Amino acid sequence: MEKRQDFPDAALTQEKARQQIRARHKAWRMELPQEEVQEKSRKICERLAASDWYHNSAVIYGYYPLGAEADCLPFLAQALSDGKTVALPVTSKERLQRDCGQVKRMQDTHRMEFYRIRELSRVREGAFHVMEPDESCKRIGGEDAVVLVPGLVFDRKGNRYGYGGGYYDRYFARFPKLSRMAVAFEGQIEEQLAVLPTDVRMHRIYTEEREYRI
Repeated sequence: MEKRQDFPDAALTQEKARQQIRARHKAWRMELPQEEVQEKSRKICERLAASDWYHNSAVIYGYYPLGAEADCLPFLAQALSDGKTVALPVTSKERLQRDCGQVKRMQDTHRMEFYRIRELSRVREGAFHVMEPDESCKRIGGEDAVVLVPGLVFDRKGNRYGYGGGYYDRYFARFPKLSRMAVAFEGQIEEQLAVLPTDVRMHRIYTEEREYRI
């Protein structure tokens, strides 16, 4: 009997490659000295504040940095001081019905929403140890906003790998007209990434060295 030959599944192979790239960039970022993270972040904040869109933007969705992520909090503090509306993300679990052939199954998933924050100190620890707006903050929505997007790695075409949860991709699928501004260190930029149909491109990428316009 002829022995059956198993071929690797292309999707699994691609996902494994994506995970390896994520792991490499996460390790690189975690090795950065804190002083270097702060200096790079300072330069990014200056670049954001000097951007052509900042003065015309009334609403900015930011994020609270986790670990060695680029710290955009000084920029968000300036935005609050300038009278702009600032919001941070909150993730929550929900039960959704999925079609699996002829069977409908309930599946847990996490949903991300943005909540307006008037003071950056009004946060608490949320899912995955990420600091989120506290219970006094109200949810906001709409597509007339600029979103600062963190990630593990980006390419020069605006493609992004996050942590694998798909929160931002799903959010942007719901609100495709939002302005998507990635925030990262120059060492997180690759020439080209393999992407999936569900991956959403950024409009611009801001690093400590330059602005990438896609």
